[in-house]
Amino acid sequence: MKRKGVSFGAARKIGRLLLTMLLPAALLVAAGEGRNEKTFDTTREPRVCLNSFKGIVVVRGWDRAQVHVVYMVASPRVEIDSDVFPASGPAEKVRFDTHLLDSALPSSQQNADYTVDVPSGAALEIRNPQGKILVQGIQADASVESVGADISIKDYAGHLLVHSIGGDIDIFRASGNVEAYSVTGNLHFVSPLTTRLHASTTSGRILLEGDFMDRGDYILSDYSGDVDIVCPASASYQLSAKTLKGKVLNTMPMTHRREAASSLGSANSLLGTHNTGTATLELTSFSGNIRIRPQE
Repeated sequence: MKRKGVSFGAARKIGRLLLTMLLPAALLVAAGEGRNEKTFDTTREPRVCLNSFKGIVVVRGWDRAQVHVVYMVASPRVEIDSDVFPASGPAEKVRFDTHLLDSALPSSQQNADYTVDVPSGAALEIRNPQGKILVQGIQADASVESVGADISIKDYAGHLLVHSIGGDIDIFRASGNVEAYSVTGNLHFVSPLTTRLHASTTSGRILLEGDFMDRGDYILSDYSGDVDIVCPASASYQLSAKTLKGKVLNTMPMTHRREAASSLGSANSLLGTHNTGTATLELTSFSGNIRIRPQE
């Protein structure tokens, strides 16, 4: 008995015809939106470099030996180049560069937004002077730079070097060595798992929330901003806190406490040990306050 309606073979032919008709239109829409997508086969530990100037850059680690990028430009006068090395076989280096083809292009049309999935063992060099940067799930070394925009790093296990002049820097659960520097931006560290954290800002605030690792070395420096430490009562550290014109406000019990042997008064400096002192915590500010308090 024959089934009524269109046969499977005929339906498939009709589908192919529709796809042939619709595909050019879809490509035109995608091109009109400035969207593009590419995939590169790589080694497990490639070097990925991305240079842009405005827009949002998102970089995520995954378990594939591939770099997959989706990018969208706000104007056809913004161009993105991609290069791989070597030219054949799994790439050891992948590079993305954003170019402005018209210097008179309005600022609102200069955006280039990236979403990049990379092998979790990829080493990163990310520069996006006027755009936000978000990085997550990487286990290798990284250099991340912005000028006026915020930077957010999550679950990072490599050596991390982060620079921003006016943007805030937020780092969550970093287990590799961390260096973070800003001028007017705030620095925020949540649940650091690293044994080496060095950070400074000139006028922003520094906030660290979490515990300290055994034999960890934590050096936080500010000029006119405040430094705030919020840690569990079980934390163990040797403390050196000094501010020239601000105050040191500590509500953590110090098992061995003595005042600094310097010209600073007791309100401006504090040296001591909390619990057994397995980590080193050095906090300095010129005119900001330094606060150390327990997590609630």
